Amino acid sequence: MKAERESGGKAVPAACLLAGGCLILALARVSVATAQVDANRSTSDARAHLAAAWRALKNSDVQKAKSELELALKSDPALEEAHVALGTLEFQQGNDPSAIEHFRRALELNAKSFPAHYNLALAYLREHKQTEGRQELERAIALDPRNPDANYNLGLVLLEEGRPEEAISRLRLAQAGSPARPDVAFNLVRAQLAANHPDEAQREAETDSKTFARDANWAAAVGRTFLENSRPREAIEYLAAALRLRPDSEEIKHQLAAAQLQLQDPAGALDVLQSGDNGAQDAEHHYLLASAYLLLHRLREAETESRQALSLEPRQPRYLLLAARVAQRQGEQQAALELLQQAIRLEPMWSEPYYSMGVSYFFLRRYADARQSLAQALYRSSHSVQALFLYAATLANEGKNAEAEEYLHRAIALEPTNARFEYHLGGVLLRDNRPVEAQNAFERSIELKPDYGLPHYQLGKLLARSGGPDVAQRAIRELETAVRDQQDLAGAYYQLSRLYARLGQNEKSRQALDAFNRFKGQEKEAEDLTNDVERELQGEGSDAP
Repeated sequence: MKAERESGGKAVPAACLLAGGCLILALARVSVATAQVDANRSTSDARAHLAAAWRALKNSDVQKAKSELELALKSDPALEEAHVALGTLEFQQGNDPSAIEHFRRALELNAKSFPAHYNLALAYLREHKQTEGRQELERAIALDPRNPDANYNLGLVLLEEGRPEEAISRLRLAQAGSPARPDVAFNLVRAQLAANHPDEAQREAETDSKTFARDANWAAAVGRTFLENSRPREAIEYLAAALRLRPDSEEIKHQLAAAQLQLQDPAGALDVLQSGDNGAQDAEHHYLLASAYLLLHRLREAETESRQALSLEPRQPRYLLLAARVAQRQGEQQAALELLQQAIRLEPMWSEPYYSMGVSYFFLRRYADARQSLAQALYRSSHSVQALFLYAATLANEGKNAEAEEYLHRAIALEPTNARFEYHLGGVLLRDNRPVEAQNAFERSIELKPDYGLPHYQLGKLLARSGGPDVAQRAIRELETAVRDQQDLAGAYYQLSRLYARLGQNEKSRQALDAFNRFKGQEKEAEDLTNDVERELQGEGSDAP
């Protein structure tokens, strides 16, 4: 089966508990059972050789068994059972073309041979002939509908083909026939996540943990699949359990730290990484430490650990990306661009380095270059909301409000609960002289995140222009909320000073004016989209590994 791949990262087996040995055991059971029956049937030369092959298999003499099966087929080329048994041995020895030939010959002799269909399917799958493998598994199941091995492998094939709902039904049948198999339980969790049923996946894992709670491999595999599907809370539960069972496993420790980072808990990640024996540390360990320090805004330590990771693996794209993000936070945009170019040369289809190049170009006010990089990011990952948002920001900074609005709407469609996107949409609409629509956008932003000060500020400014004591009172409430959230909003104090004066509240007006004078030299204008986006970008830190 093909492997799932983390962009820019290490290859991770798609079904980590499915091993070749598991398939070979299934084949051996079929072939031995067949040979045992046939050994009692006849004393003909061919069947005598078949019986001798069975005795050799019982004594683990594979070469003798193979020779006897070849003699059996020499005596009787139409002996179906010998073709199945010899095909099985060829498969076990890695000779897939010969195995396929024998299984197909067996089916010519008996189209209703379950072992021939099933074993042929496995040989096709190992040859990466997925369609042919699936078809043979379906034919095998038509002959034995509840066979756990056939249903299990068909479930995996369907999962690889992007048909998780069908995979779940097959894996359920496999589980019913083999309830104590950890690989079946793991892949059921994996299939539920692929079908976008995270709650069912969680319930499945909780139920299975009663059986496999002491199986470190199962717990680690389940934790990792939750991590790969952006479910860090669940990932942490199972990875922590796996680490308790195998406290010396650096791989599990790294995965647990990665889950903590994905949950935006860098302190928790540091606790995990610094626990136990911290002797020789590999590149991944330094990379995860650097990621945690970056999220904690400890830039000097992030730079040190990032350099350590790159010194050990200088051609690892993820490590180059992280080093670039550290450089960005330190204001070293040119150095960041050079690191990102290296990452792109190594991993040209990964979207993240292109996005980060857009960030550096945005800081350098090179908006055309930023858009070019962001377009490359969106070509590789069309649903990247961060790239859509930054693309909109570059357009807005060049006065291309209609195009900026289009990209913001695309970002909002992907993340409809993102208050920040609605706020910036309001800013673009305001620049386009559409105050009513801008007000609606600011109100939606406030509804999504009531303690977000900036939309309160912009809404208060809009209302302040409308006149009338009732509207003025509402404007004051919005502006007061804004400064409670962000105390250095100089512009909000200025607006408050004017509104208080209009209503005859002179002392409040004077206090607001004093606050304006105190903060006006410290705060850049909040309505300046460039400055606001830069503040947000500076706060992004590092994406979780």
